[in-house]
Amino acid sequence: MMFKKIVYGMHAALVAAALVIVLVDRVPTTAQAMTVHGTDKKTMLTVPLEAGMEAVVTLDHITGDMTGYVLNRTNGQFFIRYRYNLTQDFPQHQGAYLMAAGLADFRGFKSNDRMASGVIYVSEETSGRVCAYAIPWNPQFATSGAPNQNLTFIPLDHAQTRFIELR
Repeated sequence: MMFKKIVYGMHAALVAAALVIVLVDRVPTTAQAMTVHGTDKKTMLTVPLEAGMEAVVTLDHITGDMTGYVLNRTNGQFFIRYRYNLTQDFPQHQGAYLMAAGLADFRGFKSNDRMASGVIYVSEETSGRVCAYAIPWNPQFATSGAPNQNLTFIPLDHAQTRFIELR
């Protein structure tokens, strides 16, 4: 009699474990929407930093200045500013850029800098060159109430998407 109770108990535990596994796989993940909008002179996008935090980034196509800002959770004011001039990465630039944001997991990053979960991609139309930029981010920034900070986007790498010179 005791043996049957143990068998039924084990059977019930296995069924419960199987249900948990099946149901957990069906829980939808939260969508993260990154937005991009631009004109011929300026592009603006949002890029995630960590859960619940994002930066708004603008690229001035005339000067090549990429500038980003982060809102403080407690007072709704911008408290971190990022800047970087892209002209050094695009020597042939003629003011025609494309921008996109993506997600990256920099766990194995070989630097003391901590990076956000978002990455920025910029492409220059004349050369066809694409560059990726990381965003320095420490989760303590969001909770520390630190005063305004000026940081720099970090160039990661570049790739070529056009292999024929335009004339």
